[in-house]
Amino acid sequence: MALGLSTPPESRSGEQELFRRLNGLYEEQRQIYSQVLNLSRQQGDLVRRGSSLTEIRQLLQKKNVCLEIIKRLELTERSTKMEWERGKQRWSSVRQASLNLNLQKVGSIIEEILLCEEKNDQEFIQQMRTM
Repeated sequence: MALGLSTPPESRSGEQELFRRLNGLYEEQRQIYSQVLNLSRQQGDLVRRGSSLTEIRQLLQKKNVCLEIIKRLELTERSTKMEWERGKQRWSSVRQASLNLNLQKVGSIIEEILLCEEKNDQEFIQQMRTM
């Protein structure tokens, strides 16, 4: 009789729970980073229009609130991420691919934010030079 190489049921349920939690984390992060991106775009509009520093600071505070939420989410799920990293080699390649895709989506939004922020900084510096 040959031994089966399937994953034990308790391991599958652990994998499923980790997957569910990380998938939820990445989805929440994607939504919040999308808000940050929208706020960054609004910031650029404010700078281009020559809005007051008070208006810009209010918007920056909203972005900071979003980033604090992301920081708390990361801290909350730190152990989940570490557990996934330790065991992912023996778990479903479909789930690994799905999580990697979701993480790439988050990374793409972060890249957009960084580009937008760089552009905003350049425009702000240019605005300050013309004053």
